[in-house]
Amino acid sequence: MDKGDLYKHQLLEYAQDLARAYSQIRRSQAEFLAALVSLLEMKAPALRGHARRVAFWSLRLNDALGRPLDPGALQAAALVHDVGKLGLPDHLLRSWVADNEDDRRLLQLHPELGASLLEHVSAFSGWVPWVRHHHERWDGTGYPSGMAGEEIPLGARIIALANSFDYRVNDYGQEPAHTVAGTTAWIEEQAGRAFDPNLVAAFVALPIEALWVNRLWIEEKA
Repeated sequence: MDKGDLYKHQLLEYAQDLARAYSQIRRSQAEFLAALVSLLEMKAPALRGHARRVAFWSLRLNDALGRPLDPGALQAAALVHDVGKLGLPDHLLRSWVADNEDDRRLLQLHPELGASLLEHVSAFSGWVPWVRHHHERWDGTGYPSGMAGEEIPLGARIIALANSFDYRVNDYGQEPAHTVAGTTAWIEEQAGRAFDPNLVAAFVALPIEALWVNRLWIEEKA
């Protein structure tokens, strides 16, 4: 083997080693995020499956938009969008109902708490703002920053819509679950208020009823 071929062989081995190392890092990151979700669901059983369903709807909406966001990053952010709830008092985490103004303010801290935890991992930096701002509203009345319109990161806008959809079609103790059709109608009413009108149009054009039935495998994996 001449020197040229030897160098090529060595470079190929280095590339393969790097690929294996990168794959292991990605697996470790995914396992870390999955552990956070599992911990949250252990502390708040009513939320079991919520994170995976929000990721499911977020990815479907991203697909409908032509995949403007990296699916891996969006899935990661959607899965851990509520991880900041781990920093809330147990009574709020269990009931998710604010009985007074102090509790309401505490509840509204969870996006920032989650972002503060996740930003310690540099590999997550690209999508941590989507976690921080997933409770902003298109009309600027959301939290934590009161962002409005397109200044809200697209990932946060997508997760916000997916999150609201899943909350309304499931019973989390605040009020009975709504029908899929009723929730879809509510989302349309919120276009330009809570949600980006373009995202609403793309979401309601999805075969939502069929997706709702076929999304059950997500919960079976839990």
